[in-house]
Amino acid sequence: MFTTTQEASTRPLVNASHSVLAYPAILAGHRTIQEAMGDGSINTYLRTFLTTTGKSLASMALSDDVEEPIVQLLNCLSKPVEGDSLSHLCRDGASRLQEFVIPTLLDRLKQGKDISSLAFLLAAYGHYLQAGVDDKGQNYLVDEPQLTDADWTMLKEGDILSVLTISPLAPANLRSYPQFVAPYRSYRNQIACYGLAFSLKQTLCAFWEEDAELHKGATA
Repeated sequence: MFTTTQEASTRPLVNASHSVLAYPAILAGHRTIQEAMGDGSINTYLRTFLTTTGKSLASMALSDDVEEPIVQLLNCLSKPVEGDSLSHLCRDGASRLQEFVIPTLLDRLKQGKDISSLAFLLAAYGHYLQAGVDDKGQNYLVDEPQLTDADWTMLKEGDILSVLTISPLAPANLRSYPQFVAPYRSYRNQIACYGLAFSLKQTLCAFWEEDAELHKGATA
């Protein structure tokens, strides 16, 4: 999909996109990449996420050339091999989030930028870890080799903020950022009470509001 030169700088984009797609999609009841990319809301979320945060993700890899890689990545995901499983993308999410998403989240928090999309992603991941059942009432298996027995004991106690202190995510100290905890908690409650689709609509609205502000600033 990418040249050797592009591979290192686009790796954050690729790995982040897998998490962005996987957890909302599996909670919505999808089980293959093909099904997920055919869901208009999830497809829009993925595209908008990469467009709005792509430069931040690429900057972690010292690259500003993100337009072409994003297009290539979306084209690739839009044409998956039939039957490609979402469970493969979900596996070991803690490691991918720790390496490819949390640095971007911390960077945006320090700069005072909107973090709604990232709060939603971590809320979807947290619900995925703790619920075990999707919006359609179907069970799914969680495969997280980096989580310890202590992590699972903490998660099973049911506190929605406990996800932020599992071993791979604990060093980020996300609970110390009220501007993150508030939307994270809100998204978790929305997903639990109203399902993934409702919560996804809320984060898409936040995306569009942020995009409007960016355009306003650019034309001011």
